[in-house]
Amino acid sequence: MNARLIVFPIKGRNWCFSRSVNPSAITSESESHSAQASPTLRGLWKKISSNGKPMNENAELIVDFISDKMNRAWMGFESAPVGSLKNKIHGLGLRLLSGVKPSEILLKSITKDVTKIEITYPKSLNPRLVRQRLRHIAMR
Repeated sequence: MNARLIVFPIKGRNWCFSRSVNPSAITSESESHSAQASPTLRGLWKKISSNGKPMNENAELIVDFISDKMNRAWMGFESAPVGSLKNKIHGLGLRLLSGVKPSEILLKSITKDVTKIEITYPKSLNPRLVRQRLRHIAMR
């Protein structure tokens, strides 16, 4: 899968780094999530016990299972009625997430299935400087 990273200067040395989103990928991804049933512990156990793969691949299955459960719960909190406890927890979570550095969010948005990243930036920027800044963000 390919990803596009958009880089543009805001003011002076401040730059914006953003991963562009392919609209067709969003619809197909959301359709596949809605079509899939919620994963169960029994299904996870069957995958782990029957695949005979190394421990690190099984750990990835567990991490994916937990993150999928958390994403589904977060979407439930987001759609909760205004004033409910779930809605208040969602608001608190958003306030906590606002303290996360944007560079961390950018790097987190690039998933494991991305094999190639296309970097788009204005011609006024030096390509070497763009690569250097991205490398610095990734290493940090």
